[in-house]
Amino acid sequence: MDYGEVLKRTWEITWKYKGLWVLGILAACGNGGGGGGGGGGGGQASSGIRGDSLGPRELSGIERFFRNIPEETWIILAVALVALILVIAVVALVLGVIGQAGLIAGFNQADQGADVPLGEAFGMGMRFFWRLLGIRVMLFAAALVLVILFVIFAVVTLGIGLLCLIPLLCILIPVMILVGVYVTLTTVALVVEDLGVFDAFRRAWEVARANIGPLLVMALILILGSAIIGLLLAAPFILILIPVGTAFALGTQTAMNSGLIVGGICLVLYIPVVILLNGVLQTYVFGAWTLTFRRLTGRAGLAPVAIPAGA
Repeated sequence: MDYGEVLKRTWEITWKYKGLWVLGILAACGNGGGGGGGGGGGGQASSGIRGDSLGPRELSGIERFFRNIPEETWIILAVALVALILVIAVVALVLGVIGQAGLIAGFNQADQGADVPLGEAFGMGMRFFWRLLGIRVMLFAAALVLVILFVIFAVVTLGIGLLCLIPLLCILIPVMILVGVYVTLTTVALVVEDLGVFDAFRRAWEVARANIGPLLVMALILILGSAIIGLLLAAPFILILIPVGTAFALGTQTAMNSGLIVGGICLVLYIPVVILLNGVLQTYVFGAWTLTFRRLTGRAGLAPVAIPAGA
């Protein structure tokens, strides 16, 4: 397989059909990669209350306030919080599945020389939604069984099994990479060849078994590339903490307020940028895997994608 041709053509399609970036943002919801950096930055910027600025009277009043809240209220709040988390998780799952399916279908169509409007790619993603959701459910069930078995093993061995966790993690890292490649191939096979869930698993196994070398090389390229870009995207969050840290080092209330305001403004301005760039990254990664599958199964691109002059 010509890796350079796959990577180059993936970028050509990614750049020409910028509407696919929207699906990349949606796909990031399913990967959990879109909001991790933003959540970390927000947590640092929100610690503006200093414990030494509260006297005994204020602390006593706060304690009395929380103690007077009825137990039923805490239960309602806990249930509402769990419900909110579940709703967010379900929405992220739905958007992620649609985004991934739309990206794969869009790149598959673009590689054949056809145009890929955003609406059409989104519609194709909706078409494969339930089957891709079936893959997610099967993977979740398998992971749940493994966790239950590990817990039972830890209990039966009186916790001694937990000592095996560290060497087991060292083994699990390459195993999880291989599983991730296989799952990605399964998803791509389902969309590209319009297969059922079990047929997609079988087809992905056939392709992986016959092309383990090229798949590992492509996985290494995409993992290292994504890691480097991820570090570059995360670097500005560290820079945002500089005015906040400087303000706290000065120790005055005015400096702290100013530092928090500056850091907060920078954070709010950068979050949309990192979401967009991460969406582009997700678009490229799913596109690369789609074209990799096409090349390994004998599907060559039918026409080059022309990038507009000056782009």
